[in-house]
Amino acid sequence: MRRDKEVAGEGPERPSLPPLATGISLGLWIALMLFLAFVIVPAVFASCQGVSPA
Repeated sequence: MRRDKEVAGEGPERPSLPPLATGISLGLWIALMLFLAFVIVPAVFASCQGVSPA
């Protein structure tokens, strides 16, 4: 019995996401990481000041 290549699973591989969706998600990920690195982490470290002796 002969099967079509698409049915047999021997067809061309398709990426799971289109390139535009991949670019948008990577861009948002990088923006989130930059925001975390330059805003959130310095704010957390600034709140950890020790008490100066009187």
